[in-house]
Amino acid sequence: MLMTRHKKRKTMKRSGAKLLAPVVVAAAAAVAARPGWAQAAPYPDPGRRGDPASWRTPEFTNAWGLGAMHAEYAYAAGYTGANVAIGVLDSGYYAQHPELPDSRFVPVTAAGVSGVLNPNNNNHGTLVSGVVGGARDGVGMHGVAPDATVYEGNTNATDGFRFGVSDPKFPASDAKYFAEAYDALAAKGVRIISNSWGSQPANENYSTLNKLTDAYKLHEAVRTATGRGTWLDAAAKVSRDGVINNFSSGNTGYDNASLRGAYAYFHPELEGHWMTTTGYDQLSGQVYNQCGIAKWWCVMAPTGVPSTSYSGGAAAPTGATYANFNGTSAAAPHASAALALIMERFPYMTSEQALSVLFTTAQNMEPDPSRPDYTNNGLFSTVHPAKPGASGVPNAFGGWGLVDLRRAMNGPGQLLGTFDAALPAGTADVWSNDISDVALAARKREDDAEHRAWLDTLRTKGWEHGLPAGASDGDRIDYALGVARETAYQAREYQGSLVKSGGGTLTLAGANTYRGPTTVDGGELRIDGSIAARAVVNPAGWLTVNGRAADIAVNGGVATIAGTSANLSIDRQGRAAVTGTTADVRVASGFASLGGTSGSVAVGALGVAAITGRTADVAVDGGRASLDGASGNVAVGNGGVVSGSGTVRTLTAAANGTVAPGHSVGTLTVSGDVRFAPGSIYAVEVSPGGAGDRIVAGGRAQIDGGALALALENTPPPLTPEQSRSVLGRRFEILNAAGGVAGRFDAPSGYLFVNPVLAYGPTTVSLTIDRNATPFASVARTANERGVADALETADPGSAVYNSVLFAASAQAPQATLAQLTGEIYPAAYAALVNESRQVREAALERLWTARGAPGRAGAWARLLGAWGSARGGDVNGYTSSTGGFLAGADAALLDGVRAGGFAGYSHTGVNLRNQPSSASFDSFHLGAYAGWQPGALGVRIGAAHAWHRGGVDRAVQYGAVAENETTALHAETTQVFGEAGYRFALDGAATLEPFFGVAYVHLKNQGTTETGGAAALRVRQGNHDVTFSTLGVRGETRLGLTSRLQLTLQGSAGWQHALTDGQPSGTLAFATGSDTFIVSSVPVAKDAAVLNVGAGLELGKNGWLRVGYSGSLASRQSEHAVQGSLHWKF
Repeated sequence: MLMTRHKKRKTMKRSGAKLLAPVVVAAAAAVAARPGWAQAAPYPDPGRRGDPASWRTPEFTNAWGLGAMHAEYAYAAGYTGANVAIGVLDSGYYAQHPELPDSRFVPVTAAGVSGVLNPNNNNHGTLVSGVVGGARDGVGMHGVAPDATVYEGNTNATDGFRFGVSDPKFPASDAKYFAEAYDALAAKGVRIISNSWGSQPANENYSTLNKLTDAYKLHEAVRTATGRGTWLDAAAKVSRDGVINNFSSGNTGYDNASLRGAYAYFHPELEGHWMTTTGYDQLSGQVYNQCGIAKWWCVMAPTGVPSTSYSGGAAAPTGATYANFNGTSAAAPHASAALALIMERFPYMTSEQALSVLFTTAQNMEPDPSRPDYTNNGLFSTVHPAKPGASGVPNAFGGWGLVDLRRAMNGPGQLLGTFDAALPAGTADVWSNDISDVALAARKREDDAEHRAWLDTLRTKGWEHGLPAGASDGDRIDYALGVARETAYQAREYQGSLVKSGGGTLTLAGANTYRGPTTVDGGELRIDGSIAARAVVNPAGWLTVNGRAADIAVNGGVATIAGTSANLSIDRQGRAAVTGTTADVRVASGFASLGGTSGSVAVGALGVAAITGRTADVAVDGGRASLDGASGNVAVGNGGVVSGSGTVRTLTAAANGTVAPGHSVGTLTVSGDVRFAPGSIYAVEVSPGGAGDRIVAGGRAQIDGGALALALENTPPPLTPEQSRSVLGRRFEILNAAGGVAGRFDAPSGYLFVNPVLAYGPTTVSLTIDRNATPFASVARTANERGVADALETADPGSAVYNSVLFAASAQAPQATLAQLTGEIYPAAYAALVNESRQVREAALERLWTARGAPGRAGAWARLLGAWGSARGGDVNGYTSSTGGFLAGADAALLDGVRAGGFAGYSHTGVNLRNQPSSASFDSFHLGAYAGWQPGALGVRIGAAHAWHRGGVDRAVQYGAVAENETTALHAETTQVFGEAGYRFALDGAATLEPFFGVAYVHLKNQGTTETGGAAALRVRQGNHDVTFSTLGVRGETRLGLTSRLQLTLQGSAGWQHALTDGQPSGTLAFATGSDTFIVSSVPVAKDAAVLNVGAGLELGKNGWLRVGYSGSLASRQSEHAVQGSLHWKF
């Protein structure tokens, strides 16, 4: 803030003014010598990334405040204010000044008043603008943020404007204008508004808190009297919306900042978006109003610096120049622009977070009693000598201290509550400051005292239950203020905490001592320095510790610890890898890789620990731990499992705890004693190569029962003959205790068909494996499986198939193997061929029925057919089948009513076994003869047919880890004879009805064959299969005249088919490598079935007849459907 005495600066004779005068003169001379603005050549800036000294040009040093705030370190890091919008509200700016180019300085209009200088203004706004963002162009001076975009609002007055509410020239009603001005700046997206405008009202005094409160009450009185807010309400409104307002603290030398600077004291909710700035003199001193009660949102910044100005008056300026700029009016824009650099440096931070960086990285300043107060640089107030402090706590003298951009570039200096560092994915940052929260601890002490005083006030004034009726205006304001501050006290956090969110990476490189937790909600947090309080890693987070950390809780996220941490806990399926050092480790749910040095380890029911380093005692309570390093006493129980090949001090297996040395076959070394309690489990793997799991103890082994569970080492069955011989009958030492073995295990278990047998010596326990008496058929579920199981018992014990069942640990695996070994595709194929025979005889019988009305005529016919069927078994696999083919024949009338003929044909049949990858297919060749006698209404029809079937079988077999494909050629022949008799009744019109009875005998002979493929190949013996069917039914026919020459014939029949003999197809098989034979059956031929036939025929002239039809056989577990097309011709 520049007071009315600013006009005297040019003529003051104080000795200190000599420091600044040459700078202002040199700057002014540079402007005078400067070529036309539009013709100026681009400035070749010598500043380089990473080289702060390269930025200290004459232009930089002329503006000494830049060096005082270490701005060159921000520039060298690449931050000059680009992409940050700063707001300035002041007395207009001189838009023709070359330091304030229109490419970055943008006037904002409010209530018709532009931010550009007008006759109502003076040069104050131009001076402020130069400090904020004057161009770095090699001439004169430059601003703190020389690449920032500056939006300029106008007070439409000179700096003599009084910012109180009692100046008759500027009444409180102008709050409406300021509301428009603040809103217009906020609408441009500014993140901070720098306020140096106006002067202190004559009737306001800020020397004490009580007098500051009196000034506040003047504003409140105006609000009460007018029903409208004041201009301070307009400023507070945009701050509540997220814009930071920075106010100069005042120039009268009071112990407190002005009311506007201290306004957040009366409205605590504004903290975080409100600040004030006091002055810092070039000779290291505090000048003008101190921070006082506003210390928690106050900093020091340079004053008495050169800045942009103009010659002539505001109504008609005559040219650009420079002038000395002092008062806190000069300090505030330094701090505002410094905040803009911090915002650019940390684009992921909120405005409040960036402000906290400005505060907590400032250099603490405190009074220097070794030097007397002095005057300097034409400053119009006494300067109080200052020296750097180290408390980290703001004070009434200078608030947080002198702005320090060098330190601010390294991240926060303290955390003022919970700091959510939301780095977007793909970004990374390093905070290298030593981050503390000492200021919050100090504030807690202060706030506690204020809280106690407020409680005393409530009791003293009788306000414990609220204000009494008729309370004075002063009491109402005091009460509202007390309630607001008490509410803020109750809500305020008094320890610093860090939350890392977003997908980016943040590294903490300093020695951090903030007391609150560190939470990783997203992305990665790296600790290259240290943190002093607990860290929590949530599901989307990753914590990397290369330095030192306190306790770490991994709740679903990931932690890697190459440095040092205190206790480590893992839950919610979190993961942690330790290659450094931790204290105790608890794995409740998740995974821990412990390759470094750890304290005790506790593993819960859902936890897994892989120990390859050194640990203290290990307790496994329901989870799993692999011990491949060196551990202390190990205890396992409650469903837990320990494995590995490391070394432990002692080993105790409690009830339901499992010890499984190695990771396949391995040795677990115990330097002391081993104990197996009742109900514990010793899981032993043996290798077909002859090795086995072992426990080698230097102490005593106490075995108080417990189960011994045997398994083969990662070798899925079947074993090779050599492997089988190396296991059966071999002795494996599974326990060696130098101090002796006492006690016995319970009966060992592990496999269905082999028994582990234990032998105990003085210091050893050994195991051998022998075949037991349990038959393979004990796990069979069906007769077919029992048959193949019995045959497998007689197979070569060295065969892969035999061994796949022999070393089964449960019934499930051998059951699946036996189901695939049965060869059920063979009887299923036989059944399908028997069912196919129906299509052949139906074709012959249909021809005789169709030709019955053409005596004395010869004829020929052809038939296309397609059929499909399915069968479902009880304890056997069903099958599906399909057939396609054709038949053709000829016949003639031999005697009166007698017709005879013959036929031949071809068909292809495919059969697929249900639930098994087995199939068969056949090409069939048919030859047959038929005859019929129709002396009248009675009809007798007979026939015989023979078929040759040439095909093959394909079976895919999986047993153990072996997959094989067994194939073979399969040949068979079918012979059938058939006949039927019926009596035809003529109905009205052209319809007839014929009850009929038929019999068919089918004989199928299959040839023997042997599969090729693998150990599961089968040998099939030759066999015969006979079945006799009877059919009782009725058929009918009617003719419809479509035209005089075209006639349609409709036919249909329905009957009951009954199998007169047992029709369950079966086969006799054996293993191709040698075994007893076994019988395997398929789905029986249906004992009873409904047979249907419908068709339609159309005459083709006098001699031809075309028929299409459907036939089906439907039973409870079987069905077959067919469609046919027939052509008949008479000669």
